[in-house]
Amino acid sequence: MNAAAAPVKRGARSGGKDLISWGVELRSLGRSGLKVSALSLGTMNFGADWHGIGAIDARTASSLLDLAVERGVNLLDTADVYGRGAAEEMLGRLLKEGGRRAKVLLATKVCGRMSPDDPSTEGLSARWIARALDDSLRRLKTDRIDLYLAHAPDPGVPLAETIAAFDRALRAGKIRAWGVSNFSGAELSRALETCRRGGFTPPVCDQVQYSLVNRGPEADLVAPARKADVALLAWSPLAGGLLSGKYAAAGASGRRSAPDAFPHVPAGPGAAVVAVLRGAAALDGVAPAQAALGWILTKPFVASAVVGARTRAQLAETLDARPPSARAAALLDRVSEICARR
Repeated sequence: MNAAAAPVKRGARSGGKDLISWGVELRSLGRSGLKVSALSLGTMNFGADWHGIGAIDARTASSLLDLAVERGVNLLDTADVYGRGAAEEMLGRLLKEGGRRAKVLLATKVCGRMSPDDPSTEGLSARWIARALDDSLRRLKTDRIDLYLAHAPDPGVPLAETIAAFDRALRAGKIRAWGVSNFSGAELSRALETCRRGGFTPPVCDQVQYSLVNRGPEADLVAPARKADVALLAWSPLAGGLLSGKYAAAGASGRRSAPDAFPHVPAGPGAAVVAVLRGAAALDGVAPAQAALGWILTKPFVASAVVGARTRAQLAETLDARPPSARAAALLDRVSEICARR
């Protein structure tokens, strides 16, 4: 059984007060019985230039994994479609080295098309889930996935068929828990009702885009998720690097043009949030990325925020995220609420 890392708390000072980094705090993953680190490591670009933001080579990936584990991160996030298998393959090789696999919880996903010209290699049919899961297990060089996610809804497949396929994987011991990703509140509610009616094990989490520039999940997802004890995992909590504070606006040089950036952030609201974020970070004596992540990690409905990095320095900075002061949090809440209405 994979071990969950013990929490390691790091002290820091801001405004004369001792603050604690939340990057390695362990939180419950819904009703799964698993404990996940408040920050998890995303591996989208391991071995492939996915979404045009640069590939991470094996040497760098190995260094990032070691730093994450040393700092208490115990959840690694990937997907079969990242690099169409490349990310899983690299991660599998690296986890096999030095006993790394036993130190982490491993999450991967299914739904995206694996062969560009073959529509039969995507979706959430029972046939494809069974095949894709076996392929992921092979690439990851493991006999069990800790958290298996439906990467997106598939309206072309009956929901009961999809859920039954995940349930079979659970009973077969190929996965420890299952969840969904990019499901709206209504879609999650339908999945939960389908589980109730069919006697299936319900999903333990929903991984969704959530950040200072995208608070959409608060409108319809948080309430039903909390009622059912479904954890939320936040992907792109730094909005593709925008909230690192390095770019003045969503389309600034160094971050792909606004229409092509991933994820897309409208230039006006993005610039407004970044401007206030810099000020809030300065109040607490932290980097903008740390302030943005700290704000997310104060939200009680977020179990873990998935962060990526291209260098050890970037990862070290994000892992030092800590709760914002009351004044900084109020500033960030206010500007993000205003921009969300634009």
